[in-house]
Amino acid sequence: MVPKQAGNAQSAGARRKGPAQRRVELLDCAVEISRTEGLAAVTLRRVADVLGVTPGLVSHYFSTVDQLVIETFREASNRDLADTLRVVEAFDSPRARVRALIDHVLGDPEAAAPWLDAWSMSRRDEVLASEVRDRMDEWNAPLARIVFAGNACGEFAAPDPEVAALRLITMIDGLCALQVVRFDSADEVIRIAYDYASAELRIADPLR
Repeated sequence: MVPKQAGNAQSAGARRKGPAQRRVELLDCAVEISRTEGLAAVTLRRVADVLGVTPGLVSHYFSTVDQLVIETFREASNRDLADTLRVVEAFDSPRARVRALIDHVLGDPEAAAPWLDAWSMSRRDEVLASEVRDRMDEWNAPLARIVFAGNACGEFAAPDPEVAALRLITMIDGLCALQVVRFDSADEVIRIAYDYASAELRIADPLR
C-alpha cells in the first residue's frame, strides 16, 4: 500500500518545486502505485491523494488519466529494462547474459504486475496496446543482440536469432504471470526457463 503523505507539508514542498522536478515526483508516485496496487489504480485523484496535493495539480501535467496510465507504464517498463541491462551487461559471455536475464527477471515477479495489467487493459484501449507493443519491442531488441552474439561465438546455434529472442521473452513473460499468481515455486519456474532457453538456443551444455 502506498503511504499517504502529510497534506500541508507536502503541498508546501510541491509549490517550491520547479515544473520538471514536480512532474518527476508525480510520475514516481504513479509508478509506485502501479507496482503496489496495479496499473488500474493509477488515477489523477489517487496520485494527488498520496502526495497530498490537489487533483488539479496532477492534471496540469497529465491532462487525462489515460495519458497518466500510458506514461506510468512506459516509465515503469523503461526503469525495469535499464535495471535488467545493468545486471545482464555485467557478464561477458552471451550464455552468462541469458542466464543472468532469466535469474533477474524471474527473481522479482512483482515487477511483472504492471505488464499484466497493461495487457489486460489494452484489450479495450488501442493507444495503450500500441504502447505495450513498443515496450515489448524495446525488451526484445537487446535479447536478440545477445542471441546473435551467442551464435557468432559458437555458444548458441539458434536458426533464427530474432525469432528465438521473441520466443524467449514470451516464455519469460508467461512464467512471470505464473509467479504472480503463485502457481509454482521460484526454483521450478527458473528451471523451466533454463530448459526452454537451452532448447531454443540449442546450447550444447544446457543451462542449470
